[in-house]
Amino acid sequence: MRHLDTAALLLPGVVALLLAGGFLRSLPGLYLVAIAIGVAAVSTAAFRSVREGDWSLDYLAFLAMALSTFTHEYLAGAVIALMYTGGEALETYASRRAHASLAALLARMPKTAVVKGADGSVGEMPLGEVPSGAIIVVRGGELVPLDGLLSSPRAVLNLANLTGEPLPETIGTGAFIKSGSINAGEAFELAVSGTLATSTYAKIVDLVKNAERDQAPFVRLAAAANVPFTLLALVIAGGVYLFTGDLSRVLAVLVIATPCPLIIAAPVAFIGSLSRAASRNIIVKTPGTLEALARATTIFFDKTGTLTLGEPRLTGIDLLAFGVNEAEALSLAAALEFHSIHPLARATVAVARERGLVPSPALAVSEIIGTGVAGTVDGRYLAIEQAAGDGYGRDGISLLLSRDGNPLAIFHFADVLKENAKKILSELAGSGFTIAILTGDRKEHAETMFAGLSLDIRADCTPEGKYRVVEEARKRGEVIVMIGDGLNDAPALAKADIGIVFSGTENSASIEAADAAILGHDLLLIQELFALSKRSVSIARESVYAGIGLSTVGMLAAAFGLIAPVGGAVIQEGIDVIVIVHALRAAFRPRAA
Repeated sequence: MRHLDTAALLLPGVVALLLAGGFLRSLPGLYLVAIAIGVAAVSTAAFRSVREGDWSLDYLAFLAMALSTFTHEYLAGAVIALMYTGGEALETYASRRAHASLAALLARMPKTAVVKGADGSVGEMPLGEVPSGAIIVVRGGELVPLDGLLSSPRAVLNLANLTGEPLPETIGTGAFIKSGSINAGEAFELAVSGTLATSTYAKIVDLVKNAERDQAPFVRLAAAANVPFTLLALVIAGGVYLFTGDLSRVLAVLVIATPCPLIIAAPVAFIGSLSRAASRNIIVKTPGTLEALARATTIFFDKTGTLTLGEPRLTGIDLLAFGVNEAEALSLAAALEFHSIHPLARATVAVARERGLVPSPALAVSEIIGTGVAGTVDGRYLAIEQAAGDGYGRDGISLLLSRDGNPLAIFHFADVLKENAKKILSELAGSGFTIAILTGDRKEHAETMFAGLSLDIRADCTPEGKYRVVEEARKRGEVIVMIGDGLNDAPALAKADIGIVFSGTENSASIEAADAAILGHDLLLIQELFALSKRSVSIARESVYAGIGLSTVGMLAAAFGLIAPVGGAVIQEGIDVIVIVHALRAAFRPRAA
């Protein structure tokens, strides 16, 4: 990553010196100070870039400022300093503006655990100090901070952070619980296994850190154009000096050659695109993300919460008793479930409300978390519990409603695809992308959900498994986009060339690991982001090469003595204006075809 902060901070000083030098013509030394600031900014950036193995430096800007000092053409050198610091400041602004919209890594990770002592007392202890074997209390709604064995009779867990699946899971005493799970029921006790450093949550975070550290360098558009343009400018300048020995002409060539279009055009185009994306609820962290997206070849999608709604929905009702219709069964179930906070209960009540049903009041309601709920409705005893038997729960969870011990109906729940999900996957595949689904769900369930599409489905994926799939694809030379929404996706998001997260879950770890965040759940914004990236790169490329073409014409004119150094600075300013105006097109909505 290039370090732009120094140039950005020095920009106000360069502007002030140029203005002061214009008013106080008797003090040309002010221009010299501006040049010194520009040289310092270039040198600092060059030193840091070389340390990172990046040799694509701003040689021409440095040479032009140095030669302007030697030939006493201070104004020309000061203008170059202004253009250099201004262009770098633009890109710094773009990156910081996007970063400010995103959450910090591990914001949800608890810092302490409630530890139960041998005498039954409880107290908070820093996670790093909780020893293996200690008993901790995990309250309802809390994230499980450490791995361990369940000491309580039962627990209801939301495993979406680890598997991506939204349907709650009920487990019994002695079951192993991984950190990162969320307690979806009543408080339970956990016998800690291992320490914070060995916990599942910590391993996921380590994968994210390793992935970010191992990212391959990305060659930016401007950097790729810089090398041949620099060589061309040096050849022309060298030829002028060889044949004329006129340093003033050489300076004029270098002033016009100073790659301001390269420094300014691409950042302006990408800032415009970042602003355009933000107006559409898409936060892109850096301009480089848009460039990388335009080169993508393969897209890996998480399933749950990304392509699906990420929460259980009532998908069907099977009637089991004569004379009971669907509306009556749903109304009776909603009467009981109204008193429960279970995700399936909320889904049942929501459907009853959508259909305009008004359930009778339920009396003497009792609920055993993870087992079921029962009570009296209209004087008769009703109970809802998980349905047992072959076929039930194969593609989700099924609940049995009974009255006075007699089965009335079975309610089926499952996660469902978002609107247009299949259409969008098909269109992306048709655009030339290789598409694959990475999910912690069972393969047969995923295949049923995406029936009719020719997709590579990788099922039963852990966070580590998703990470390895992305790693292997990158080793094959593919440019990978990973699209997810949960903690279980964070390692893969960080490992991919470009990570995109749906941030409706407000999962800070996955947001931090990603390069772009889509606010909400609209899948159409994925297509819009890809279109935006291609358009921004196209406009940036047009602006860069138009600037190079105009600068080349100017250099040749300067080589024949037709343009003086200060005149060259003015012409370069004109070229900058042309390419900036063209690059600003990226901020506006394209005209309909």
